[in-house]
Amino acid sequence: MNRYILLIACFLAVVSLSGCIDELVPLENDPNTPDPSIYEFDVFLNGSQLNDSFARTSTFYLSANSSAKVVNIIDNESVLDIIPLEDLTKRDAEILSNIVVIADYANNTNSSVSLFKNYAKEQKVSSLNYTISEEVIKGQKHIYLNFSEPIRGYVAYTMTIPSGRNFLHVAQTPSVVRFVLPEGYTTGNSFIGRARPDADQIYFDDRGRMNIVWYNMGTEKSSLANMFETVFKTEIQAPSNTLKVIGVKFYAKSAPKGLLIAGTILSTLAIITIVNYLKNRRRLRELREQIEAGANGKKRRT
Repeated sequence: MNRYILLIACFLAVVSLSGCIDELVPLENDPNTPDPSIYEFDVFLNGSQLNDSFARTSTFYLSANSSAKVVNIIDNESVLDIIPLEDLTKRDAEILSNIVVIADYANNTNSSVSLFKNYAKEQKVSSLNYTISEEVIKGQKHIYLNFSEPIRGYVAYTMTIPSGRNFLHVAQTPSVVRFVLPEGYTTGNSFIGRARPDADQIYFDDRGRMNIVWYNMGTEKSSLANMFETVFKTEIQAPSNTLKVIGVKFYAKSAPKGLLIAGTILSTLAIITIVNYLKNRRRLRELREQIEAGANGKKRRT
């Protein structure tokens, strides 16, 4: 009897263990493993030259849903300050996901275009450690990616934003910012939406996507500073911690045509309504005049 009980117990143990083994997730399929394949590591360094290095270049690949893929080119920086202007109630893990670092410490590399080209071609995730912290400054939330020492390369992540097609970004200086609109979308219509402030360059890539670029954000000097330099012959450096909000409202390319059709229909209906109103008003006036004329005729006969 004890032998049968022991056999049954062994059988149940084997079945249980086999079920647990089937539920194990292979390491390569771990959902927390960064996936660089979803990003476009474009070596976009136009206008980012700053002395012997490159200013930070941030490219936002926008989408029609509630996310944006962000690729930053970092040159000799140890902290990436991310300022999510929208939906601040979300936690860090919900705002940022799939953080990919393809870089090396600045002391081990030299700043060059070829270096970033090699990183973009290899797309091999680096084993550089970083920490994520947050701070609220003047009511605005900041998320920091902190590295132990300055790095040089790419830092990419997916940012969760509220649904809608009105994207805002706080640009830090000196930096170059590029928005890449989804395929089939555009901006620039004064009535529907446009990019603000005015972009320094707008062009279309080989996929037909509109690219909107702002160069040297915040490094320009004010007219007062220029006047001071002229009078006192003293150069004023633009503040390095200047923040500037830029944004774009984008929409389907067919939206202006649809707006024109809707406006035409509404205008036609408005004209028809006004014409009918004027006709009815004239008829009522004529009817009133006939009634008054008839009443006056009766009075004369009496």
